Amino acid sequence: MKEVYGEQCLARCIKFRWCQRYEAGRVNIKVMPRPGQAHVLTNSATISVVDELIRQNRRITTREVAVELSISKGTVHHIIHKKLGYGKGCAQWVPKHLSENQKTARWELDPSATQEFLH
Repeated sequence: MKEVYGEQCLARCIKFRWCQRYEAGRVNIKVMPRPGQAHVLTNSATISVVDELIRQNRRITTREVAVELSISKGTVHHIIHKKLGYGKGCAQWVPKHLSENQKTARWELDPSATQEFLH
């Protein structure tokens, strides 16, 4: 199998596990739900509401956002850091990566400040 498919070939143990499940009566190939805590989906509406709250108050905490939206702090943290790309700077939320327009505006405001980083 590895000669034909290379490194993308499935391991033998996975194939055997699939065969055992098929013989046990499973015919659905989709992932079955597992017991445990349900995960809240981070949809675009929630992300936009979190972004709006941060834009209104840059000093808002993840706990305050979580209480206001009735979602977990972990979900708020994931949205803020992974989806929106914010980080804390001087107790305020700031974008981690500047857009090209923001970089240009910063350069026009004070070109001498950025010269020290070019050397």
